[in-house]
Amino acid sequence: RMMVQNCEPTPSTSSSSMSSGDDGSVPPNPRLLSILAKPATFFDSPIRLLGDIERQNFINESSAIPPFKIIIANEDALSEIAGFNIARGAMACGVIPSYMQNNGYTWLKRLLFREPTKLPPAINTTLHQKPIRKLLALDAISNAANMGSILRTAAAFSIDAIILSDDSCDAWYRQSVRVSMGHVISVNMLRVADWERGRASIDDGYTHTRNGLAGVLRWLRKQMNVECLAAVVDDINIKTFPPLVTLEDDQDFGGRPWCCVLGNEGHGIRDEVIRECDKRVKIGMANGVDSLSLPIAAGILMHRLSCI
Repeated sequence: RMMVQNCEPTPSTSSSSMSSGDDGSVPPNPRLLSILAKPATFFDSPIRLLGDIERQNFINESSAIPPFKIIIANEDALSEIAGFNIARGAMACGVIPSYMQNNGYTWLKRLLFREPTKLPPAINTTLHQKPIRKLLALDAISNAANMGSILRTAAAFSIDAIILSDDSCDAWYRQSVRVSMGHVISVNMLRVADWERGRASIDDGYTHTRNGLAGVLRWLRKQMNVECLAAVVDDINIKTFPPLVTLEDDQDFGGRPWCCVLGNEGHGIRDEVIRECDKRVKIGMANGVDSLSLPIAAGILMHRLSCI
């Protein structure tokens, strides 16, 4: 349903149309190729995919059919087509966009320089959010279900972009897409390698070294005035680490954009990445509870930081 609501009314005619250019433009939405659905899902409430198609104006006087295939079948046939048992009523098949490719650096820089869009009144009233740029950085996230849950939460809190370390799992993996409830479509993402390639192509007098996610955070802090926060679960006092604060402490970023860094499910954030952050942030918890699951912690962090 998310793909139907977000794809373009006309089909793409070029294979290059799914790749972002080098001008800092945002990659296009996935291109829908076909819908596979049970009859009730397509025609009857409460889903009624046919209604979504009609509202998107895919069918008009000059075109009697939408620019994608529609396959109606029973559950056994859908399972045979997909190669695994289908529990849901519908599936979408399409061409996913690449990540930012070579323009991750240009796109992110332009995003941070642009004036943030004013938030809807409901968000301003209920969450007291300020229109500042909000970023997430994911360091070696390995579980696709966790990835999908973080994407869904990021969409809920209007996160502007997610930066993925090169060893994080694929956000477009089937399980991640499913757990995200399709919101993988609505969140901008880029890989560290895409940012590094874009940075290396710019002659700005800066020495280009590939330091992974740590290098991106250093650039965000020193060049783009972004407050970088490493989410941690322990109180380890290491001299080279940034100061530790609790999430409940009063924070004031002075209107600066922020980037919250989340680490691997088992090992947390790498030391070299923590060192490039301004602060370490810990969620206060009751005695005897030492940690939360990654998606739960991510949701708490995004909500609290969005209210600052």
